[in-house]
Amino acid sequence: MLRRVNFYSICFAFGLSVLLILAGSRYADNTYYRPSIESRRNVRTFLKVEDGEESLMQPMPSISYDGVPNIERIIEKTRSKIKLELLKYNFSYSGVHDLEDLLMESGGQPLQSVIISTWRSGTTFLGEVLNAIPGTFYHYEPLLKHGIVQIRGPPDSNQALSTITNMLKCNFEGMEDYFEYGKTHLHQFSHNTRLWDHCKYKKDLCYDADFTSRFCKLFPFQSMKVVRLRLRLIQELLDNNELNVKVVLLIRDPRGVMQSRQHRSFCQPAPDCWQPDLLCADMISDYVAAGRLLPKYPDRLMVLRYEELALNPNVTTHRILKFLRLSGTQSLDEFLQSHTNVEVAGVSSTFRVSRDVPFRWKYALDFNYVDEIQMVCKEAMNLWGYRMAQNATHMASKEFNPIEDYTITQ
Repeated sequence: MLRRVNFYSICFAFGLSVLLILAGSRYADNTYYRPSIESRRNVRTFLKVEDGEESLMQPMPSISYDGVPNIERIIEKTRSKIKLELLKYNFSYSGVHDLEDLLMESGGQPLQSVIISTWRSGTTFLGEVLNAIPGTFYHYEPLLKHGIVQIRGPPDSNQALSTITNMLKCNFEGMEDYFEYGKTHLHQFSHNTRLWDHCKYKKDLCYDADFTSRFCKLFPFQSMKVVRLRLRLIQELLDNNELNVKVVLLIRDPRGVMQSRQHRSFCQPAPDCWQPDLLCADMISDYVAAGRLLPKYPDRLMVLRYEELALNPNVTTHRILKFLRLSGTQSLDEFLQSHTNVEVAGVSSTFRVSRDVPFRWKYALDFNYVDEIQMVCKEAMNLWGYRMAQNATHMASKEFNPIEDYTITQ
């Protein structure tokens, strides 16, 4: 009896070993790339790197995969996924009848939005708000390779506008500098969660101009954030009939901007990032440009202060959506709920109790430094509706409200 039990045990063990070997060989022979359920994680599970800052660790795939990605399969699966996610989307909000009207690959014209601002002005949060909408292709900081500089005119503006225009047309051919920079700065790609879902397992996909162009054309919505280009230069985008772009200018109190920049190591060596007089000169330039452009493009340009978004995220977000002709979605509501009521540590984290953020500078900065900022920013603050703090006691008091109404004039 004992011999019979041992015989059956040996047979069972042998059979199990064969099955395991066959299963292993099946996956080893698999020649197409397939992101796992891990790919649905939010990009916040990877290390956040703010604009221009070098990373101690670049975001890396959570698994390794030696297979060859099947691009046709990725394109088809993405196409099907977008249709499924937008099955209940109300396209009448977007001024069209159905999804195909917004797809480049079908001859349609996607809805495109560009956020114009500067470092530490709330663009990361607003960019992720728009990225929370299904069917969005997120062009994160296309001008990263320029470094920590503000582009205020030629010759750099010519190249910058060419890059932005080509990306909004989903044309990545001839952009070798962009891809080369991204190879050592993966955060250039990782904020585009839908692209990164594939690149994080096979990074070469992110350096492939043909794949990126084809992938981009699958999406009905495109969003982009730019912190290195001043508003007066974007008229070229608004005049381009091949684009369907709307621009949101995001302004923030210079005292809040400078307080936030103190936590960013990339900022201090760069005058454009560290000198408040340059920041406020750009704020004045943006005000003048807004006064000139708003009457000409009332439906294409929106001006917004960061404080309005932080203090009233739901109301302000839906105002932005109305301007951009986008419908609210459940995923967007969930994003706002999770990102505006909980504090998660990290200077680049977008999980904040949003109402606490705008005026943190009142308690974090020394009044002498605030006074220095105010002296060189008096005109900019007056134009954009930011009140001056009179002394340290006044600055820290609960009665002091740093914002007031403002009007943009020509």
